[in-house]
Amino acid sequence: MPDFSHLRTRAADGDPAWLIELVADLRPRAGESADAAVARLDALCAALADDEALAQAVARLLCATIPGRTQRHLLSETGIESGQGFLSELFRRACLRVLPEAPNRTHWIDLLGEVFSRRDDRDWVALAGTERWATLIGAIWRQIDLQCAHEPDGPCARAALVFRVELLDALRMLTHRLAALGVDPELLRYNAPAPQQGSPFLAQAEEMLRCLTPADGTDVPGPEHAPPLDEDAARHLAVLLDQCDDVLLRTRRRARQQGASIALTRLVLRGRATIRRMSTLMRLLRSDDDTQRTVTAAQLLIDLVKGESRRHGVRELILRSTDLLALQVTENASRTGEHYITSTRSEYWAMARSAGGAGIIVGAMALIKIWLASLHLPAFWEAFLFGVNYAAGFVVVHLLHFTIATKQPAMTAARIAAAAEDASGRQQALDRIAALTAQISRTQIIAILGNVAVAFPVALAIALGWHALTGAHVAGPAKAAHLLGDSHPWQSLALFHAAIAGVCLYLAGLISGYYDNRCVYGRVPERLRRVGWLQRLLGAPRLDRLADYVENNLGALAGNVAFGFMLGFVGFFGSILGLPLDIRHVTFSSANVAYGLAGLDFSVAAGTVLVTVIGVALVGLVNLGVSFSLALYTAMKARGLRVLGGRDFVDALRSQWRAQPFSFLLPPR
Repeated sequence: MPDFSHLRTRAADGDPAWLIELVADLRPRAGESADAAVARLDALCAALADDEALAQAVARLLCATIPGRTQRHLLSETGIESGQGFLSELFRRACLRVLPEAPNRTHWIDLLGEVFSRRDDRDWVALAGTERWATLIGAIWRQIDLQCAHEPDGPCARAALVFRVELLDALRMLTHRLAALGVDPELLRYNAPAPQQGSPFLAQAEEMLRCLTPADGTDVPGPEHAPPLDEDAARHLAVLLDQCDDVLLRTRRRARQQGASIALTRLVLRGRATIRRMSTLMRLLRSDDDTQRTVTAAQLLIDLVKGESRRHGVRELILRSTDLLALQVTENASRTGEHYITSTRSEYWAMARSAGGAGIIVGAMALIKIWLASLHLPAFWEAFLFGVNYAAGFVVVHLLHFTIATKQPAMTAARIAAAAEDASGRQQALDRIAALTAQISRTQIIAILGNVAVAFPVALAIALGWHALTGAHVAGPAKAAHLLGDSHPWQSLALFHAAIAGVCLYLAGLISGYYDNRCVYGRVPERLRRVGWLQRLLGAPRLDRLADYVENNLGALAGNVAFGFMLGFVGFFGSILGLPLDIRHVTFSSANVAYGLAGLDFSVAAGTVLVTVIGVALVGLVNLGVSFSLALYTAMKARGLRVLGGRDFVDALRSQWRAQPFSFLLPPR
């Protein structure tokens, strides 16, 4: 364990080098885990508790360091979402990688970056927990209070006053930002306050400024003006901040129905973070309870270190922006997912019929693809026509209100995440997810069976009819053998290619959700109704029907077209890159097996047929598993949910199975 005794003799000259060295002594060495840093922090807390001279020395060093730098920017900015756009912020952070910025020696926000300079500092700081940091802060704070009482005009008293003034100034900055956020057009779009009610964002600013204005009327209080925060006013402020938070939450809920932009999503997150930070600073100012004060300070320290670690990271920005985009997309996908979950027997059999209809279309699409492949066109044009075939087929399936089973998971996963988010507790969330999983399971099973049970005989009928009419097979012997071999589970890359198709399904779901959201947010139907030449061409009644159709189907159409072209071009990109890339889709695989069997005049060993059937089934499982897991991960992560982790989810499924085992296969009567 490190020896901290040298701090007793350190000169209190305001140089922060002692703090940088202290944190360097605490953090894990090369090859050590974060637990080693926690152990050294425990040792420091014990040393401060046992050695009063050491505690006094650390308090004196900290008090000498505090007045030398401005703290308001650290308290009001670090850990709060930036108001800059994605591209400008990305460019700034990328430039810092090449040419790091020069630290401002007058700001604590830059000093924090020097003290906690490593990205993994946030890990051991968080692992230490609030209680340990509160113990450390409490030991130092007690010594500062003692020295303030002993020397009312001494350096510790001066530092305490400066810190209080910085807290007040940080509150002043935060309240202005929150007020500006409250009148942002993006927010007013959803929450325009009634004239008689007024905006809680403006009201909290007025109340806060009234509380923080010194008696002499100066704009900015100096150390000689540190007005106390009136208790009644503080309670009123807390109520106003709660009202602001309610507005932001209401905006989030309305955005699910009315669409949202990334700008709005970031605005809501920034607003709620600002409110939390203001509440934290107010607790620090109001608290007379030493325990509550130190715990609040410890929580603030952990948040600041986490925020600092993300402040300049390019990866963190990309991941955060991706989460925001995922949240924007999945908000609408969750509503769409409700249409892909069967609750009653009538819905169940309706899904079976819908899937069967899609099987007919897929049987024809598989035939067209075989014909296109026989033309031996240049690679790009072959891929393009494959994409057109897939996209047109999927659009026809949608227009006829049929269902392709594997397109469901991207939507149903978002519905699960939305159910978990709306639950009042962890157990309720798990119960809801288990019940939904049962519903989704039976829906997927009947949808796949409907697709395959129809696609196979339709393809077989087409193959036999073609042979009867022309005397030739749709697929010659070589092509037929190739079609059967493509579904072999271990002698081909069928399962790997099925996983690629699952990724394409997942991406198509995101695209569908994105365009659904943009349609609602951009008010596309209302704008279509205002297009003059369309009014003249179609007339008002037909234009209304067109606008309604676009509102309900734009996302699905965009997702289907995108999915079709992704499937068509995967093999083309694989050939360019020299990689074995292709797709396998359960419904198309079943149709291809039918064409392959007919092309070989059914002269296929029973073992080969059995292995092929197993291969098709495994392709379906991989399609569903990959697309569903990716979609569920995206939806849960975007909402900041972690309830699916661990054994609890398995236990919830087991309970659902014991209570209603057939619910995974059939809906209740």
